[in-house]
Amino acid sequence: MKSFETSTAVLVVRCQLGETDAWELLVQRWHPRLARFVVNMIVDRANADDVMQTAWLRIVRSLNRLRAPERFEAWAFRVARLSVMDHLRRQYREPVSEAFAESEQGSPSAEREAERIEIEDLVRVGLDELHATEREVIVLHYLEQLNVAEVAMVCNVPPGTVKSRLFRARATLRQKLTEKESNNDESK
Repeated sequence: MKSFETSTAVLVVRCQLGETDAWELLVQRWHPRLARFVVNMIVDRANADDVMQTAWLRIVRSLNRLRAPERFEAWAFRVARLSVMDHLRRQYREPVSEAFAESEQGSPSAEREAERIEIEDLVRVGLDELHATEREVIVLHYLEQLNVAEVAMVCNVPPGTVKSRLFRARATLRQKLTEKESNNDESK
């Protein structure tokens, strides 16, 4: 893991020096993780793509000001988080009808694949029902595998706040998933 961090820091320095090849490598390496975070925070795929464009534009414009290249990961997630929060603020100010396009994955004939998709759907529904601050720490900690200190840095809150949000989010998620499972069992 250390060599990955070191090579990312070197890429950041090369980007700061204006090397185009380094930018391509940096985007290839970090876009999937940042995009996964954004998609988990914003349900609508089209809006998530717009937010990702905004985040990368902010990264490009401000990377020269990053004085600690080895902290790129937390910094990039923070930039993506700010883009998400800006989008959510606009969304809450201007309520729009939510049309969720469901993507079909896998083959319905495989029982195991169907079960996996059902579990993913339950988790997605549970995540969608969490408050944005709680969803954010769950996504960063469990899906992006950032430690509590890194999540605190990204969210600009103390580590204790991250821990309490994780605790509340897990409890809420557990309750929602239990309710959904019991409702599914009753309907069978």
